[in-house]
Amino acid sequence: MSNQRFNYYDPEFNPADAAGCSLLIMISDNTFSFAIIQKRANKVLVWGENYRLEELNTSGDLSDILLAPFAETKIGVQSQSFTIVHKDLYRANQLAGFAKCLDAQTNETILVNLLDDDNYVIFKISGELTTAISEHFDLKWVFFAGKPWIAAINMAKPYIQPLYAHITGSVVQLYHTNNDKLDFYNRFQFSNPDELMYYVVLTANELNINLDATSVILSGDITVSDKRIQRVSDLLPKVYFNQNQVVSLPSGFISHQILMLAGLSLCESLAVN
Repeated sequence: MSNQRFNYYDPEFNPADAAGCSLLIMISDNTFSFAIIQKRANKVLVWGENYRLEELNTSGDLSDILLAPFAETKIGVQSQSFTIVHKDLYRANQLAGFAKCLDAQTNETILVNLLDDDNYVIFKISGELTTAISEHFDLKWVFFAGKPWIAAINMAKPYIQPLYAHITGSVVQLYHTNNDKLDFYNRFQFSNPDELMYYVVLTANELNINLDATSVILSGDITVSDKRIQRVSDLLPKVYFNQNQVVSLPSGFISHQILMLAGLSLCESLAVN
């Protein structure tokens, strides 16, 4: 294990005392990030990024941390295949039919979460990822990555009906509400700033959003000088970073960069998992 991948490690954290903490893990493609949150103070004790997925189960210093006796463990997965179903239309006994929308293969696992108060999200994970997670963790604590992000957004709404964008690597997730109800959610792969701008504008046009008057609220692994958001920040008049703070961070760290991961602390397991 390389300690260089720790964003932060509180020297007072002891894995033997993990019973008062939550372990949050976010998996994206073949890497994962994690945070350890002290439940009493709701503050970050450990935060690490960009670990290879195989390190989730590799013996060593990292496994000593991840397999400590935490009060709870929650895992987010950046699934590329998902469908959103309104709760009035969802029936658990029809899950196989909904799964056909995902072109699920026999070795893939279908999971269901409540995305928000009104909608379910049905998503799939690969057989390899299922094995990697279930070796040490319970699949009922696996969440679609959009769920903790949306939960973190809905903690507070300082802007009126903005368009939210979360960037992880070369993937952008876009989210919009209308009268506090889900209006749009999707994810797009982009390869340059122009493509990112294209998806923002395309979504706004489809939703009849005037980007000259509507705020675009950014979060994710981005900074003010990040070239990935250059076109968006240069061409749109109301672009801001998300200021919602789900957990207490050490001085010098930016809340929007851990927003999705920290949002897992707001998620609860469901029997439908």
